[in-house]
Amino acid sequence: TDEIMHQDIIPLYAADIQDQLKKQFAYLSGGRGEDGCPVITFPDYPAFSDIPEKEFQNVLTYLTSIP
Repeated sequence: TDEIMHQDIIPLYAADIQDQLKKQFAYLSGGRGEDGCPVITFPDYPAFSDIPEKEFQNVLTYLTSIP
């Protein structure tokens, strides 16, 4: 099973993860796909493999929860 998809989602606020967001390893570029969904951009980030899984999950959970 995919444990990420089966976790309870707890609302996150930008203030809660501001240090993680400042790293800008992922962000909303403002664009939208053909289906209208927001585009999440993953720029070149030298230490991407060093990002802890929980931190990665927090940022993606936050970015996907923005209306």
